[in-house]
Amino acid sequence: MLNTRIAILLLLLLTAGTGWFLQRLSREDDAGRALKAHEPDYYMENFTQSTMNEQGSLQHRLTAELMLHYADDDTTELVHPMLDVYNEAPTPWHVKAEKGWVSANSEVVLLTGEVHIWRDGKNGERELDVLTRDLRVLPRERYAETDKAARIHSPGVLYNAVGMRAIFKEDRLELLSRVRGRHETQSENS
Repeated sequence: MLNTRIAILLLLLLTAGTGWFLQRLSREDDAGRALKAHEPDYYMENFTQSTMNEQGSLQHRLTAELMLHYADDDTTELVHPMLDVYNEAPTPWHVKAEKGWVSANSEVVLLTGEVHIWRDGKNGERELDVLTRDLRVLPRERYAETDKAARIHSPGVLYNAVGMRAIFKEDRLELLSRVRGRHETQSENS
């Protein structure tokens, strides 16, 4: 009878221990799944990232009010990003957007919402102003494109188009379709 009671007690302890162990494994599995979910693993406020070329010259600088990194796919989301693209010209191209997304290898930056692109001349006056939406940027190639409407303004010139390519390294914009322009000339008497 005593052996039976001891055996029942050991069986109860073994059952309770197994239940506790299985519950603990389930919690660890849930925690592992939560880490793999698309949730930020870290963030930065007032984020800045500068990229240099092989000669040590600044190629581009990316800033944002808030940067969120996601471990599950190694992507980054940006709030109010700004990208400055440098080339041989004395002043950089500036690209500002509402939101942004950076691919895992940083080869693609998607700037979403309203996008403002501009460049100032040597004297600090605005040389070129572009308003568009949803811009795809390849920072290493210093290239950007959109299939949305674009409004391009520079002194004396206003263009509207659908679709645009910006080849920053060549200081060139290509307007893709439905291009309409207006050129203003100054009269000699003014």
